[in-house]
Amino acid sequence: MEDDALFAFIIAFLGIIFIFGLIGLVMYIFQAIGLFKIAKREGHGDKAWLAWIPIANTFLMTILLERAVHEGLRNKLTLVYGIAVAATVVLSGFIPFVAIAPGILFYYVFYFLAKRYSTNPVLHLVIAIVTGGFAVGIQIFIFRNREPVDTTGLAVAATEEDINL
Repeated sequence: MEDDALFAFIIAFLGIIFIFGLIGLVMYIFQAIGLFKIAKREGHGDKAWLAWIPIANTFLMTILLERAVHEGLRNKLTLVYGIAVAATVVLSGFIPFVAIAPGILFYYVFYFLAKRYSTNPVLHLVIAIVTGGFAVGIQIFIFRNREPVDTTGLAVAATEEDINL
């Protein structure tokens, strides 16, 4: 009797993990498609393939928004994010709170992406934070066909043939 209950619990637990994993994969694909098209639109077609690589896609976001962030981080954002990721890998075993630095920078970069493609970037940031970043994929997918609202630091736009998938 107890074995049956334990077996049912394990099956239910694995089912929930599978469902969340499947949803996460779909969100990742949405994010990759959106980021790929945004990168092509903003004239970074040579780097657009980075949208499909798990950690590199966030580096692609920093590259796209390098000149759109606050002045102290302009042209240094990708380097700062790289240092934060490296520091997390090296130091998180000794100093646990270091691991939140890349997450904070991710939301910082996402805010500027939302600011570029939305008239209400704070709402997008709040949704991203409340969902733990889970909704970012859908939000970036939605941004892919929008024209930029804020053109601060925007690179030369690509031609229409370069943008089409």
